[in-house]
Amino acid sequence: MENITVHDMAKRAKKRLRGCPEEPSSRPVAAPEKVRRMLEEGLVLDPLGRLTDHAVFDKLSESERQRYILELAASYRRCLENLQREKRAL
Repeated sequence: MENITVHDMAKRAKKRLRGCPEEPSSRPVAAPEKVRRMLEEGLVLDPLGRLTDHAVFDKLSESERQRYILELAASYRRCLENLQREKRAL
């Protein structure tokens, strides 16, 4: 089992609040830079498809794929909200 200290957990939480993805895992994360680039391109018809890591997604079972898409959609929504908040602050 991995020995995680409170300090490590706090550092990870700070990174998440800043919108930085954690260490690589099977949990999908919409990277703010990727989302920003997609928005600059204009109309995006399939944002979740563009953000999906197919190397991970293709190895998942059907129920894991559904969970992956739901988590990616939530991450994408949070990222959009953060970018809109930043834009209003400027």
